[in-house]
Amino acid sequence: MGKKLTLLFSVLMLFGVFLFRAYAAFLRENPKTLAAGALAGEVRQAELLKGRLPMTMDTGGLQLCFREETLACDRETDTWYLPVDMDSGGWEAGSFSDAGEKISILPLVDYTVLNKQSVVAEGQQVPFLAWQEDEQACAVVYVVFTGLPVVKIETGANLNQDTVFAGEVVFYESCGRPDWTLTSAFEAHERGQTTRAFPKKGYRLNLVTVTSTGVVNENPKPVLGMRNSDSWIFYAIYTDGTKVRDKFNIELWNEFGADSTPYDAHYGTHMEYAELVVNGEYRGLYGILEPIDTSQLGVTDQEYLYKRTVGRELLPELFDEVEPKDYLTVLGMEIKGKEGYGSRKDWQCFQDFVKLLGASDAAFSEGFASLLYMDNAVDMWLYLQMLYGEDNIYKNMFFAFKREDEGYRMYLVPWDVDLTWGNVYTDDAKMLYTVFAPENAKGYLEWPFMDRILSLNVGDIRTMATERYFELRDGPLSGEHMQRVLEDCIHQVQDSGAFKRDAARWPDSHHDGNYDGLREFMEARMNFLDKKIKNMDEWIKERDNIE
Repeated sequence: MGKKLTLLFSVLMLFGVFLFRAYAAFLRENPKTLAAGALAGEVRQAELLKGRLPMTMDTGGLQLCFREETLACDRETDTWYLPVDMDSGGWEAGSFSDAGEKISILPLVDYTVLNKQSVVAEGQQVPFLAWQEDEQACAVVYVVFTGLPVVKIETGANLNQDTVFAGEVVFYESCGRPDWTLTSAFEAHERGQTTRAFPKKGYRLNLVTVTSTGVVNENPKPVLGMRNSDSWIFYAIYTDGTKVRDKFNIELWNEFGADSTPYDAHYGTHMEYAELVVNGEYRGLYGILEPIDTSQLGVTDQEYLYKRTVGRELLPELFDEVEPKDYLTVLGMEIKGKEGYGSRKDWQCFQDFVKLLGASDAAFSEGFASLLYMDNAVDMWLYLQMLYGEDNIYKNMFFAFKREDEGYRMYLVPWDVDLTWGNVYTDDAKMLYTVFAPENAKGYLEWPFMDRILSLNVGDIRTMATERYFELRDGPLSGEHMQRVLEDCIHQVQDSGAFKRDAARWPDSHHDGNYDGLREFMEARMNFLDKKIKNMDEWIKERDNIE
């Protein structure tokens, strides 16, 4: 009798597995959201199996899939990450399986009856039963439903030691989308200046294809809805305790400054949040950014793009004292889009710019009236004043020289805008080189180059800046709109559950979540600028007299 019952139980279980797999195949062909209680039968089956089978299964070979896409996993905790639409109340339909098809997967909790937003925001680990019929063993594994995209990197390198590496990368968007994964081979290296000392590293990934003969080619892809590019920046967001400053500032610049040029090009970047898993280890919250390069700005072979990377004094004679390969060390400058470090000829545009900085007032005014695209200069000055972005005055700035009818015209593009809205640099490693200075909300941000432009009123820039500022205050820089953009950024990092997971993974980084301080600084700063820019002439005279 006992053998018959055992046989009957096994037959029923096999039949249940067959039905489950058939249902999973149906869902793959007919994606939709799950009804509440849709997983109740699978949960009962999982509970029966868990009570009958020993918890002795080795999960090392398990490759958990959703809709046949292998997910990213933190192996130490047996936790897999599945990105979902956190703004939708319905749970995305689809089945979990093992890529090797030797292990069956069943939910131990019917998560369809749970509040999706709460599960995602709280980072709840939903348990699943993994079991092998042939070995008559099982194990409990977990799925985290995240509201952000996920990136999985597999490489033979040890990222705690190796600064240059290669491998395969998979980008996962919300699993409810038809084509929600993107896979490519890549080559990469560590990036960043001060941030290289931090345990959470930043990277630059170049997507590639490799032929059967070993030839490596670029493999541009539109990652996470951004531009088609083979090169991507992985920003670690380590020092900003809110995790929103860069994203917030990028969104603001894109609304009024990035496209206000005469070219069909985006003079800025885009950034999307993602959670990174490397070689089976959860690595936390990252910002994936488009690089600002010659492709992004439409800079041709006869034009030039420079980046100010390190704060150094710009003196004309330094260009003649050292070779271009030393310009980064001596001048803090690097060139983009040219072979190697560029030739002296490639640096002529920037050298002329530096010479002009030291010219007489008359030559300075005449020169920059021709060299600057004044709309761009006004937008950049307003932008950095608004952010109080002192870290972008002497570095973290791109200079694009576009060839026009009467010579070259210079355009400015911001980069790395985390030390803003009250966050400033401090020479203290224990503070991660960052401190909050709320008193800066009512201060003038000194920028010697633009300060002189304003003092001399080159191109009637004061009138232009005043009119542009109040035009923007009625649009993208209105208090209501800025608050909406900020709240959306906070929503992404907080309600996705990623902020909490990143804090647990990197407890020594900043996670103060001081959004009230940021909001208060923003309100005070904009009120201050409203008053000062309304009386621009008096403000500039006051500043010049103080100096």
